[in-house]
Amino acid sequence: MNPATASGAVEEPLAPPDRLSRSPAPPPGPAAARASRARLALLVALVAGVALRLLQYAVDRSLWLDEALLAANYLPRGWAGLLQPLDRGQTAPLGFLALQKLAATLLGPSEHALRLLPLLAGLATLALLPGVARRYVGRRALPLAVALVALAPFLVYYSAEAKPYALDALASVAVLGLAAALARRPGDGRTAVAFAVVGVVAPWLSQPVVFMLAGTGLVLGLRALRRGDRAALGVLAGLAAVWALSFAGSFLVSRHEVADPEYMRAFWRTGFMPLPPRSAADWVWLPRMLARVFREPLGILGHDRSPVATLGAAAGGVAFLVGCVAMWRRRRLALALLLAPMALTLAASAVRAYPFGAELQAAGRVLVFLIPSFALVMAYGVAALPRLLGRGEMRWAYPAAAAIVLLPSLAYALRSVPHLRNEIKPLLAYAQEQRRPGDLMYVYYNGLPSYEYYAARYGWGPAETVRGVCSRLRPEGYINDLARLRGRARVWVLIVEGAPIGDFDEKRFMVDFLEHVGRRLDDRVTIGAALYLYDLRPRDTGPFNARIPHLPLDPGMDCRGAWAPLPGEAR
Repeated sequence: MNPATASGAVEEPLAPPDRLSRSPAPPPGPAAARASRARLALLVALVAGVALRLLQYAVDRSLWLDEALLAANYLPRGWAGLLQPLDRGQTAPLGFLALQKLAATLLGPSEHALRLLPLLAGLATLALLPGVARRYVGRRALPLAVALVALAPFLVYYSAEAKPYALDALASVAVLGLAAALARRPGDGRTAVAFAVVGVVAPWLSQPVVFMLAGTGLVLGLRALRRGDRAALGVLAGLAAVWALSFAGSFLVSRHEVADPEYMRAFWRTGFMPLPPRSAADWVWLPRMLARVFREPLGILGHDRSPVATLGAAAGGVAFLVGCVAMWRRRRLALALLLAPMALTLAASAVRAYPFGAELQAAGRVLVFLIPSFALVMAYGVAALPRLLGRGEMRWAYPAAAAIVLLPSLAYALRSVPHLRNEIKPLLAYAQEQRRPGDLMYVYYNGLPSYEYYAARYGWGPAETVRGVCSRLRPEGYINDLARLRGRARVWVLIVEGAPIGDFDEKRFMVDFLEHVGRRLDDRVTIGAALYLYDLRPRDTGPFNARIPHLPLDPGMDCRGAWAPLPGEAR
């Protein structure tokens, strides 16, 4: 029996090959002192994780594009409308939409109300994690496993984002915990019932939880089959049946919600495994995307190319590989439960059913549900280093490696929390203070969803608003769009940062045109957004000369999905 294994852990020691064990309490002396330090480290990690999530929530940042796009699909609709296809390339499980609608109905449609459910999910993940992690990695690796999840930038950020990703992580931790419990006691009726309930409810709150359910269920089924345990196979078959029915219902509703599936596949195309591989790039897709996981979503959020981020990502990858080897030797069942959902996600990417990330900023959000699994294997690998290096290095190997693996997350926590995206509230408040009769507000298309959420709050109605057109692959369309404002004495122009189109800066292009035909009266800049005030009355400025590039027709970057016009709106 491994003395480092916690009570109820999933363990696969070398001999016998398939055993679940309890370990005794650590004896007094040095072991007790180490256990005390481990408990303190665990407490610090949990407190830090809670504090970061509360800080991100409390800052009350502006609702940004992704949040506003989804909110526009449930705030104005009735309850029955939640079953209708979602606009502007949005998709979310029906249960999440319903809970968001309920929160807005009971608490009002404020930013805090819309982010309350993700916050509660983030805090619940931290509450469940220690008990679950102890079953998989034991006492020694437990503090690091919890710290990796508690400080993970994606989990901190999405715990205060009105999107369902925080529920993805919570559902994953719950499934891992129940799978470990059922592995230890295959005939436990209470665990089976709890697993059935979670498996029925979770697909309505989290789309990728199906990979966790299918992966862990498959591993437990193969184990029961190998043992010839008919009772366990019967329980698992029953679980699979009720899970499948629930997932089928959720999938049919969610599939119906997607109004433009071709656009979604084009947008995420770099996240689909190329099979069969036809080029050198195809052959290196798998190692490249697996390596990317340790930067995003495990290490950074955004374009951090610093040495700290690179070192942390490399260390995380090494820790994961070491963890796989060490768990294969000692905890094969635990390793299989953690890796099977990852393998199924990769298989889904090969058939273009679900992306394994993508080469886009923050694309790692679709893999948030795998962060706990990766973190557990990494933590076990770091904890195994002393055994690999020898007794002389035992004192420093674990803490040193843990510090390196945590570097990117610690740097993010210190530098970037609270994380702000597109702060348009201060700009709209300023425009409200400086507004004069007859003023117009022109809104760049990328800012329309957020602006529509705030417009009434700051006194802007449809009559005073000019909705900017989207012309991403035909930039000359912006000149014609802005030209209709000429002759006005005061036009506010709200520009919100969005996805770039290669090297072409369409926002700079639009501002250059306004500078040419008008006179700037005022401006304000915030994080991710800018506001300009122009006098666009006639001036003798001559023709506007600017280089307009020829942009390739890319369906993933065209005016579809997030930038598609609403039903009944002119394109």
